[in-house]
Amino acid sequence: MQRFVQISSHYIWIGILILNSAYLMKRLAAFFSREKVILIIYVLISIVIGIQHYLGGPGKYNNYIIFRQSLFHLLDKTNLHIGYPNEYFDLFLYHPTFCLLFSPFSFLPVSVGLVLWLITCSLIVFYSIRSLPLEYNQKVFFWWFILIELVTSLHNQQTNPVIGALGLLTFSFLEKGKIKWAALFPTLAFCIKGYGLIFAALFLFYPKKGQYILYSVLWLVILGFLPLPLAGTEHFSQLYKDWYTCLVEDHKVNFGFSIMGLIKVWRPAFTDQDVSKVQYAGLLLFAVTWLWTLLKQNFKSGNSRFLLLSYCSLWVIMFNHAAESSTYVIAIQGVAIWYLVSRQELYPWAKILIFVVFFFSILAPTDVYPPSWRRDFIVPNLIKVIPCFLVWCVLQVQLFRSEKRYLNTSSSND
Repeated sequence: MQRFVQISSHYIWIGILILNSAYLMKRLAAFFSREKVILIIYVLISIVIGIQHYLGGPGKYNNYIIFRQSLFHLLDKTNLHIGYPNEYFDLFLYHPTFCLLFSPFSFLPVSVGLVLWLITCSLIVFYSIRSLPLEYNQKVFFWWFILIELVTSLHNQQTNPVIGALGLLTFSFLEKGKIKWAALFPTLAFCIKGYGLIFAALFLFYPKKGQYILYSVLWLVILGFLPLPLAGTEHFSQLYKDWYTCLVEDHKVNFGFSIMGLIKVWRPAFTDQDVSKVQYAGLLLFAVTWLWTLLKQNFKSGNSRFLLLSYCSLWVIMFNHAAESSTYVIAIQGVAIWYLVSRQELYPWAKILIFVVFFFSILAPTDVYPPSWRRDFIVPNLIKVIPCFLVWCVLQVQLFRSEKRYLNTSSSND
């Protein structure tokens, strides 16, 4: 009898521990689902990364120095897009207007400016996701799913989080019918890196198209001429000539973390001339996808428009010859949107794919994998690209499907 009581007590305690653990996990999940908690984590991570890189020396924040010094080169009326080995390595590949957009950080001490730049990147990602017409639990998933990829980009002080976030804001403001601002965001993205303009293509699925075009032209003129007062009339045209020359030269040497890069891995004879052919094919496919969607009227529901936003986010990376690991914060936002829309319709395949993306795209450049794996297998074979490419392929098929049951099922946010 005593033995029975001891065994019973043992199992009772195990049961209590399990219940307490379940309760604790539920409380933790609720805590880390709070908007303010997630926001604080975004900010704290940005501060830690900024301090870490500043303490590591200039080589650890080289991209920030490139952005920072561009304003002073503009003021000196020198070529923005040539090397300045005494200041930094690599080249400034950005739009001339970006010098002015980045100027608030250029005048700050490097330590302060670096931290504030990373915080700004994180905040614009956070609030762009918050602006989306999604249910709150979907936003929580989005915030957490993209966080590691955001950290990868922050470690490189890249502009990619801002460009991706401007795409999300374009969509949000189009959904709200705020045409003036919806036209501003992709134009701003273009004035950072040219490929950011791709999100403007979404306007074709909304009313007031003529108004959108007029506002886009207005913003493009305003932002395009922003460097004029500092550059002067004589140097202004040279700014854009230098920028164009830089882009052409950059295109000749890159395959990127892209479809072209994958082809290069699988077929080493693939040349830089072939890159343009693949990109032209990608542009044609994009145009056909948009035309098909317009003709079939497959953009009437919130879900279908979300799929188009996802397509833009993935396509612009898959066909980007300059795509890097840190660029994938844009592609991953496309994957997150695709999953939130498709997880029920494509169950269980959507869940399988999202795990594949997480483990082989998001975690690919992290210390989860031994350095030798990353060096000898993951990076040379562009493993990071493959899961996102698979999602893009699935999405392409979805957009070409004519089943109204899927594409025209209204979301709760319509």
